[in-house]
Amino acid sequence: MLVLSKPDLLKRIKSGSVVFDPPVSPSAIKQCSIDLRLGRVFSVFKPKDHIAAISLSTKSIFDQEDLWDAREEDFFTLRPQGFVLAQTLETVTIPADLMGLVEGRSSWARLGVGVHLTAPKIDPGYSNTITLELSNHGGVAVELAAGRDKPCQLILLKLSTRLSKADLYGGSAEDIFQKKAAR
Repeated sequence: MLVLSKPDLLKRIKSGSVVFDPPVSPSAIKQCSIDLRLGRVFSVFKPKDHIAAISLSTKSIFDQEDLWDAREEDFFTLRPQGFVLAQTLETVTIPADLMGLVEGRSSWARLGVGVHLTAPKIDPGYSNTITLELSNHGGVAVELAAGRDKPCQLILLKLSTRLSKADLYGGSAEDIFQKKAAR
């Protein structure tokens, strides 16, 4: 795999091969990544004293409305030892010959905030906002500002072989985060 550099990122965006909605500003395109902004959707676990554990084998865990409190806000306070799922402001559409990796920012890590801890891969064919797993490992609360803060960067990599339409993300019933608001 080959990481796309700034000139290639600019070409792909200009040609419409890689799509961001709303569009990213030219200043968001760095040497080999694209800064993404924090959206307004924040999801936290609802307090559930009666739930002893959550089964990860339950395929519909992300559709259980009684587990999640999703809200739209301009600001969200991430408390110490807190956890929230947040969306990127941008919807990202990845073509059949690329994949993405989402990486947190080192400046956020130095404040104790972990971004996108376990699932950085964005598959070819994916078209949606990106869900970020934000954790505050620090000792002070961190205020998150939608539309302004840039918690992550998207790195695009060229695949050795372009995937067929049937193999793209969204083609299987298991691809539950395609074209719907991910939690």
